[in-house]
Amino acid sequence: SMWLLFLAFLFALLLGIILGIVVGWVKPIRDVVFPIVKVISPIPPVVYTPYVVALLPTFWSAQELVIFISLFFGVFMNVVLTVTNIDPKLMESAKTLNMKGHIFLFNILLPYCVPGVVRSLNVSLSTAFMVLTSAEMLGATKGLGWFVKYYADFVDYKRVVAGIIVIGIVVTLLNAVLALVEKKLVKWR
Repeated sequence: SMWLLFLAFLFALLLGIILGIVVGWVKPIRDVVFPIVKVISPIPPVVYTPYVVALLPTFWSAQELVIFISLFFGVFMNVVLTVTNIDPKLMESAKTLNMKGHIFLFNILLPYCVPGVVRSLNVSLSTAFMVLTSAEMLGATKGLGWFVKYYADFVDYKRVVAGIIVIGIVVTLLNAVLALVEKKLVKWR
């Protein structure tokens, strides 16, 4: 479960930041892509999980895609909105200092986006874990969701409750780790 979550988290974070900056910065692309994403992103990933599981060749790839999507849209939307609403004074200062290209990207734009992205990850990560658990209940042969579903089918409620408690502990620990990362990564807040 954790390996799936980690891979999806990493890909969603990287792709969400990169595509979010591009879409937020280039107005013609934003005018086409952003309205479509605004319609697609509110659809809960749990709704299309059974279809993704049925369509993809392996259960592992289906789980990975569903978790990725549940994380990606939050990061992407946050970065697009942050880049679109960047402080005009900051832009004027960057122009005055003749910052362009990768210097502007790494010294101004990315540090400006990081606090919002890190802040939104708590909710996204909890949602992704919920989606992961749901996907494992549908057809996995291992993982926390499978554990809870398997023992619920055999009416072994002690193990079901134990699995639910472990899920709660894991989500709490993940959020605590994210809080530490935020404290270390966003020192200027």
